[in-house]
Amino acid sequence: MDEKAARPHPSHDVRTVRTALERLDARWERQQRSASLVSSSQLRLLYALESAAGSNLRELCVALDSAAPALSRLCARLEAMGLIKRACSVRSRREIELYLTSRATAYLRELRKEREQFLTTVLDAMPDGERAALVKGMDGLRRALDPPRPGYTGNPVIRSA
Repeated sequence: MDEKAARPHPSHDVRTVRTALERLDARWERQQRSASLVSSSQLRLLYALESAAGSNLRELCVALDSAAPALSRLCARLEAMGLIKRACSVRSRREIELYLTSRATAYLRELRKEREQFLTTVLDAMPDGERAALVKGMDGLRRALDPPRPGYTGNPVIRSA
């Protein structure tokens, strides 16, 4: 029997990955709500700014595929919370650049720490072979989500946030 014939149907693969990601997302949402500082939309914006400090609103709209008014409101809320700061651009006096504050950096660090602790528990419960296959597959998924393109800046998070 050839390898291709033994593989599950692609729709089975898709359902398996979708189900696992939905469960992971639900767990992370519950975890985030218990110590929630920001919404998921605000979190995406923080991730984008972490990867591309000094971006202006227009650049963030493109990166996050978001409308300017909605993104501007998110920025205003995050600024009021002390998570981002605005600064005049060195490129143009008419532009405003956005940066994370130290509070936002600390929040993201703590959030990642909590998520990594959760993932450590889950991965520790898996057999070694399955864990190794998962890690290899997730690396492939990450590469597929962020393929290099012409003009690639080496910054996959801003494009996929």
